[in-house]
Amino acid sequence: MILVVDSGVWISALHFKGTPLLAVEQMLAQHQIAVCDTILREIRWALVGKFGWTNAEVDEVLVFYLTGATQVKVRGNLRGICRDPKDDMVFECAVLAKAAVIVSGDKDLLAVNTYEGIRVMTPREFLQLPESQ
Repeated sequence: MILVVDSGVWISALHFKGTPLLAVEQMLAQHQIAVCDTILREIRWALVGKFGWTNAEVDEVLVFYLTGATQVKVRGNLRGICRDPKDDMVFECAVLAKAAVIVSGDKDLLAVNTYEGIRVMTPREFLQLPESQ
């Protein structure tokens, strides 16, 4: 299954660990992750700007977790899906990657629930999927 992981889940997984990290590790073990430059920029901005990581630390962890990930080029063509317009790019990434699931903790993304057959769920909900156990 192809999955898109929202930047907030990545940030939580990498900095705080816990359930988001368990979900990311399960995804990497059993599924294909798709990512776009916007998600990567948001991860870097938060880890460096808010949490004091160095660029080298971010580079190292992204290479570790995202080597082999599908890189998707988002152009901003998909609009009006999410109540927060800046989150539409997550849906565009998922559509272009032909993802089955978006994993997010963002209430704006979760409010959409399903878009074009792509389910939106929290890391905890992902871990409860039969195909994730």
